[in-house]
Amino acid sequence: MSTAHVARILQRLDRKTTDRLLAHLEQASAELARAVRDDMVLFEDLTGMDDRGMQILLREVPAELLAVALRGADEKMVRCFSRNLSRQGAAELQESRLMGASLPVKQVESARRSILETARDLDARGLLILPSRAEPLLY
Repeated sequence: MSTAHVARILQRLDRKTTDRLLAHLEQASAELARAVRDDMVLFEDLTGMDDRGMQILLREVPAELLAVALRGADEKMVRCFSRNLSRQGAAELQESRLMGASLPVKQVESARRSILETARDLDARGLLILPSRAEPLLY
């Protein structure tokens, strides 16, 4: 069974059970627990967050890191992040994405992992809801 399969199973459980199982897995193998966590939410999944959650995340992410993470991203993803920035912030993001030098893929992936770690931390603190943790919401 792959880590992706385990991640899909854990996503169907309630948060308390998932956290408890991941804690046990962490004790047995920190590397395996990290791989499962990485498969539970992908950078691309962040586009499924509501605007409020995205704005909370963006307050914690340096603009330079976001610009690196969005290199090579599709326009839907760029729009999702940009619409939650100020006009000036969105313009600066667009400029740095388009005018910056080429970057190694590893650097872009590292920036995306860093943003995901911030999102997971905010989720754990109850400040936002990651898409994989989202339950149907009533408004």
